[in-house]
Amino acid sequence: MNILVFAGTTEGRLLVEQLAKRADFQVCACVATEYGRDILEQDLSDQVEVKAGRLQLTEMQELIAGGFDWVVDATHPYATAVTENIQAACAAVQCPYLRLLRERTEFGEDCIFVEDTEAAVRYLNTTVGNVLLTTGSKELKSYGQVADYQERLYARVLPMEQVVKSCIQLGFSGSHLICMQGPFSKEMNVAMLKQLNCTCMVTKDTGAAGGAYEKYQAAQEAGTTLVVVGRAQEEKGLTLQQVLEKISNLPADGCKGKKGQAVDNSENINDTVSSESISQSPGRGALAEWFPLFVNLTGKRVVIVGGGKIARRRIETLLQFSCQLRIVASHISEEIRKAVQLEEGRQTAGGSHPDCRLLERPFQPSDLLDADFVLAATNNRELNRTIGKLCREKAIPVNVADVKEECDFYFPGIIIEGMLVAGVTAQGQSHSLAKKGSAAVRKAWKDIENR
Repeated sequence: MNILVFAGTTEGRLLVEQLAKRADFQVCACVATEYGRDILEQDLSDQVEVKAGRLQLTEMQELIAGGFDWVVDATHPYATAVTENIQAACAAVQCPYLRLLRERTEFGEDCIFVEDTEAAVRYLNTTVGNVLLTTGSKELKSYGQVADYQERLYARVLPMEQVVKSCIQLGFSGSHLICMQGPFSKEMNVAMLKQLNCTCMVTKDTGAAGGAYEKYQAAQEAGTTLVVVGRAQEEKGLTLQQVLEKISNLPADGCKGKKGQAVDNSENINDTVSSESISQSPGRGALAEWFPLFVNLTGKRVVIVGGGKIARRRIETLLQFSCQLRIVASHISEEIRKAVQLEEGRQTAGGSHPDCRLLERPFQPSDLLDADFVLAATNNRELNRTIGKLCREKAIPVNVADVKEECDFYFPGIIIEGMLVAGVTAQGQSHSLAKKGSAAVRKAWKDIENR
């Protein structure tokens, strides 16, 4: 069963980790940022594909139509626009949908409840003293309407380069910008409130997984008023355990069900999201864009920038071809070193082996000199983008692992059986579909050989 998880929350990460333990599941997880990808990939096996980047509705439709049986929406309860797009995309391509929604927090009556960010700003303008904002960076611009905000407000945000830059542009900097990754304990929140001498703390109802109750406890202990920004709309959803139980009992051919059907977030699995007025996905029945060509790699210079899991898979494949490899990375994994050593041993024993050099240092533009092909496979979005740009300026074909739109060619699933060499791709839409296609080709060839 192929499952796509929009995993923008702690529960989403936990769901992906649990699903990855099942041999009968192929899992793809979507996150909004490279930072989210790094957090998610820390404890995941290679069988889980992680896609980073914010998707528009049409992009979601194309992705889901690439071969997924079920979609789980585990995005943040305040990301209402994203949830609406996911629901609409599932309805358009007739793929069932499950909503994993964290439960609300049982706050005490001594909190100040406001309906939205604008209402929180209005309330803060009736108060005095310092304020700790724990609502993230997206709505930070609105808090610039608080009187003396640069002196009163302290923003706690994720430690991401683009987040820091945007906060500084909005006037939050120095000691007023706190860049930390949660979760935060009650004790840490208390210490921060006391150190900053805060009279108010602003939070969203982020549920237990988002540390909302620890904020409430801390505010009580520190004598701070907790301002709670309400969720934009009432939503029904399943807990993490309920989603796991539901998926375990679902049919694998979910996309072949009733036209327009999408399993929603209620206990009734037959409830639907209407697909009226939503166009059908361009991913179904559309003309293919990517034509498979076979290129003679004998003596070609292939530069791979990156030393992690994705780079390793590329390297292990290319070591089976007669090209010259240059692997550049600040840190080259032990798995890559062992793969290269194994091929060197085969060469010594009389086998064929491509020329391969390991350069354990940061990437330099000069590494692209005389390159015939380049693979940018680091975990650094900006570095991958830079390599792609340099290659296009030099007219060097490049594959950028994390953004398909920046690729001149795709790196397909490779099947090598004797004289047979086959490549399978899902045109950058679905890694799990490509893996299924590769497995099908291998099985078909084995069946032919066994006749």
